[in-house]
Amino acid sequence: MKKILYLGLVLLSFSSNAQKTELGFQAGLCNYWGDLAPSLSYKETHPMGGLFARLNLNHTWAIRAELNHFTISGKDANFDFNKNRNLSFQTQINEAALIFEFNYLKYGPYVLHENFTSYLFLGVGGFSFNPQAYLNGAWYNLSDYKTENVAYKKLGVSVPFGIGVKYMFNKRFACEAQLGFRKTYTDYLDDVSTVYPDIASRFSDGGQITATLTDRSIELYGTPQFKDGYKRGDPGHKDWFMNLSFGFSMRLHTKSKCARFF
Repeated sequence: MKKILYLGLVLLSFSSNAQKTELGFQAGLCNYWGDLAPSLSYKETHPMGGLFARLNLNHTWAIRAELNHFTISGKDANFDFNKNRNLSFQTQINEAALIFEFNYLKYGPYVLHENFTSYLFLGVGGFSFNPQAYLNGAWYNLSDYKTENVAYKKLGVSVPFGIGVKYMFNKRFACEAQLGFRKTYTDYLDDVSTVYPDIASRFSDGGQITATLTDRSIELYGTPQFKDGYKRGDPGHKDWFMNLSFGFSMRLHTKSKCARFF
């Protein structure tokens, strides 16, 4: 994640009079798809926020480096067919991304440019996460309890992509809106991926808390409902997250000795 941010800052540092730099912030809403949300659950929508810097290479192409912070969550209680499993999670995510943008129209501050355009974007990102679950009045870091007898890294790689629109108020200030998706290469954003371990061994190794975090059907029925090796998640489908955001930016260089047309 640090390498992505560093590369983005290096690229943005090479701005010139023809390559304008913008600084901005964005805020919006985010959500997640995964083992605890096989379809979008509006109940699990959270706010998000971030900062970005954009290097406008020309009227068509731009590079954006951004830092974002948000929370995602999910629970089986939102889906009737998964209620018996009774798992839930939430995690904060810190993301750094380097993104390429393609403007549909000739976008820019000069005479022959448009002050509005739609755009596509695609990039690479890195993020940190730490899934937690709430039990008996306290939050527990699920990775510490190895609920599937698996140790996993809490750093991930993502591919950001999506669509957006930009509008330039004048040569200095602009706003934008975008719908973005993140394909990740981890299936443990929600701490759910493979199969149940043996609950008896989980109890003997870690006690009641470890056993309950592993199989939370215990809370509903008093005894575990899923045997060793029973499907707990789907490792064939990695986790995703998405955001709908609105941003505001300011250009750092606006002066030119003569009028520009392109």
